[in-house]
Amino acid sequence: MPLSAAEQERGRALARMKWLATGLFLLMAFVFGLTFIPEHPPRWLPFLRAFCEAAMVGALADWFAVTALFRHPLGIPIPHTAIVPNNKDQIGTSLAGFVERNFLTPQVLAPKLEDVNFADKLGRWMDDAAHARRLSKDAAALLVWLLGSVDNDAVRQFLEKNLRSGASKIQITPLLSKLFTLLTSQNRHQELMDSAVAIAKRQLYEHQFAIRGRVDERSPWWIPGFVDEEIYRKIVLELARLLDRIGDDPHHAARQSFNQATEDLIYSMAHDPEVIARGEALKHEITSHPAVQKYLTDAWDDIKDYVSVQSRDPDSTLRNRLQQAIRRFGRALQEDGQMQQQINGWVCAGLLYLVNNYRESMASIISDTVKSWDTALTTRRVELQVGRDLQFIRINGTLVGGLVGLLIYSLVQAF
Repeated sequence: MPLSAAEQERGRALARMKWLATGLFLLMAFVFGLTFIPEHPPRWLPFLRAFCEAAMVGALADWFAVTALFRHPLGIPIPHTAIVPNNKDQIGTSLAGFVERNFLTPQVLAPKLEDVNFADKLGRWMDDAAHARRLSKDAAALLVWLLGSVDNDAVRQFLEKNLRSGASKIQITPLLSKLFTLLTSQNRHQELMDSAVAIAKRQLYEHQFAIRGRVDERSPWWIPGFVDEEIYRKIVLELARLLDRIGDDPHHAARQSFNQATEDLIYSMAHDPEVIARGEALKHEITSHPAVQKYLTDAWDDIKDYVSVQSRDPDSTLRNRLQQAIRRFGRALQEDGQMQQQINGWVCAGLLYLVNNYRESMASIISDTVKSWDTALTTRRVELQVGRDLQFIRINGTLVGGLVGLLIYSLVQAF
């Protein structure tokens, strides 16, 4: 793998630092040579010579130390040199162990994870329009792939088989009995009676003239018209009063009869063998009917075509609703503190479980990756990362060595 642009720039910076450190060594060597030219040197010249001599020793020693990290100095295979290339695998193993012991531990990670509100971050991310659009696109693409991957005949057979199998295991009338029991709990079914009364009142009002006409038709010719009118008025008035009484009185006999009829029906559906048998026969007839089988086939084809078309259109109803649902979920997640605590707890517990049980495997990724690297390229990259700073060791070694040499020479001259 070639070096990246950033690594190439580091290489140029490293080369400049190497020339600077080497140039300082050559300067010390040049000045050291000049100190031997004068026949009658001044008193300070030996001190300068001692400084330059020690500086050259320090520069050479640190050059050797820095170079020995990455290669054999001057190409000579001196023991304990070329440390990085010769110990690449051991370095990777040691680095992996260091990370495992000091980073991949519940004691280290738990406080960090508890400070992160994962749910809020997820909610904000999902509430972003661009992110929701991308998620809806990915979800739609997954749907298209799934629909294109399945076998249509297999799906139809699956739907038919599971419909029959599922239906055969369920007795329909006891199930309806439970449903009606739920619907009639707390006397809610009386709302049906209220609706029926309201409809009856409206129909009575809308058809009052038709009732008057029917009275005239059925009345004998010899009965006066005012008598027919009185009969019509009485019929309509009594019907209206009856409906008002039923509507206003929760304990009216009609309502009690409706309650009893409802209870009898619910009980019969749950316990009457004849009613249950009729329900099973009807269920079998429905599930076996060719129209139902054709409906399943057509429904699957329609669903597939609809989802495929909608998924490919970025402005489709499906895609837009997916985006809206994603953003609504994101906003709800940001506002629901209790849900945030639950999700954060799940995430923290899951991550800590993974770390606690698989940290060796996680750390081995580092050692295995380092082992797979090319030795020469790895050495070069390590040198590019730290080599420029190591050149300062050479420079400091040159200057510090010179100062130490000057100090020693001065002490020797003093005593």
